Amino acid sequence: MIMTRTRWVLSIAAVVVLALMGLLWWITTEDDRQLDRHIRQALEGYEQAFARDGAGATPTPLRRDGYGPVLGAPSVEKVTVLRDGQTLTAEFIGGKTTGPCGSDYSVRAVESAHAALIVVNEHPHERGRACTAEGYRRQVTVRLSRPLGMRAVLEAMGGMPVPVDRIS
Repeated sequence: MIMTRTRWVLSIAAVVVLALMGLLWWITTEDDRQLDRHIRQALEGYEQAFARDGAGATPTPLRRDGYGPVLGAPSVEKVTVLRDGQTLTAEFIGGKTTGPCGSDYSVRAVESAHAALIVVNEHPHERGRACTAEGYRRQVTVRLSRPLGMRAVLEAMGGMPVPVDRIS
């Protein structure tokens, strides 16, 4: 059966809408893809340094390549490992807890054979608002899939090891 002009136009419109939706998805998830590449590079850099230098490995700091606090990833300054060996409390400087200039934070750990990389994501209460650059000491807690043991803890921004305190 020959397609009518209306069906032809509707088919083209549907294809265009699907293409636009795909493009919108691609654009809105670019930060996530960039962060995932950054995390892979940080873990690979540490694993290479570990293979070369052993447990005291110090990898070459990562270049940010555009990824940084603008995308909402504060740098972890110190980690405390709780008695179970799997629960980590990460300390960082972030926004205040309340008000329009405040932020909430989420955390995840990405693990490798010799390291656990801590990624802290900032969720501002109001995006685009002009706020002062005051910093507040903040903490987040994350649970590893297995005990930390002798693995290093890395911060996400530079892929560098951070000090670790262990509660015994």
